[in-house]
Amino acid sequence: MNATLSVTRIKAELQEKGVRVPAGLVADLESDYNAPAISTGRMVLCLRSPGGNGELIPVFIVNGKRADRSPYHLQKIANGTFEVWKDNAKYSDVVLIPRPQFYGRFTSGDIPMSKVAVIVGPGHLRSVANQRCFYQQIGQACKFCAVQHWWNAMPVKGPVQIAETVEAGFQEGCVKHISLTTATLETPDKGLANLIEAAGLIRARCQVPMMLEFEPIQDHELLRSWLRQARELGVTSISLNIECFDEALRPNIMPAKGKISIREYVNNWLIGLDIFGRNEVSTTAVVGIGEGDGSILRGVEMAASLGVLTFLVPHSPAKGAAFEDMQPPAADRMLLLYEKAAELYRKYGLDLCSCTAGCVRGGGFSAIKDVARFGI
Repeated sequence: MNATLSVTRIKAELQEKGVRVPAGLVADLESDYNAPAISTGRMVLCLRSPGGNGELIPVFIVNGKRADRSPYHLQKIANGTFEVWKDNAKYSDVVLIPRPQFYGRFTSGDIPMSKVAVIVGPGHLRSVANQRCFYQQIGQACKFCAVQHWWNAMPVKGPVQIAETVEAGFQEGCVKHISLTTATLETPDKGLANLIEAAGLIRARCQVPMMLEFEPIQDHELLRSWLRQARELGVTSISLNIECFDEALRPNIMPAKGKISIREYVNNWLIGLDIFGRNEVSTTAVVGIGEGDGSILRGVEMAASLGVLTFLVPHSPAKGAAFEDMQPPAADRMLLLYEKAAELYRKYGLDLCSCTAGCVRGGGFSAIKDVARFGI
């Protein structure tokens, strides 16, 4: 790793610019490494922890159009190790996770498990149960979202398929915690019921911390009943992703989802906190889609004061999204926001490292957890 740069800066810079992958490496990455989504411009690189304990810090990369202009590119070295180069000089050592064996297995329905769930960081398995968002179908998709292109996968994964895949990864020893998410469905539960069914089937096969991600549900008694059931089935964490705290901006960048008020998010968070507790309820705010830093930090503090973690994620313009040509937020901006958010978590007694499951624990999509641990 570049001795003059912190691991958090390297992560932030790679996520800002993307990393070009030479065409000659693609087949090798797909066959031998954890790269099932490389053809859709998504990959996981890892950096070694500055603590010298062998821990790997995941860096989830979304290579949109900007990656064609990125100064960073991946190189495979003769001894099987990898480096990222910046222009014509080595920038950082990186580690690629070996391809899990379960990627080559099939579900009982003869579906390749690599099309059901994928490793997005050491020990972290993620599945998007449904990639057919109702908002996209009616022409009101969130402008930064490309869930339909998330990876080369089955667009709809059944609970049995998900549970079988989790079990296979758990038995192999490469799954320590999981996150289950879904595009929004045109049902009262918005897709949550499918996730809970999958959680129950997973619990019957193996004991692994689980996080569910879903959209706010207006029927609070029904929500409370579902979440209690989820808790009984082994779900340890939930996330309701607000994306943007600016009430004036939300309807513009999220024509349908933005109509859900922040007050409704708060109502759902409070129910979740009552069932799962502090540090186990989170939300995501996407930086770089038009909201100012002051607004973001006020939102982070509001959520933190309730006991909710805000997972700040840099906007990585993805092909297929309305915002695919937008510039991503600068690494300097992200690092400053991470640092200020970490101060707010400490102020309200929250701990990013104590979340038991999901993307906050995995940390591949954002460097906020790394900044909280190592600084900038």
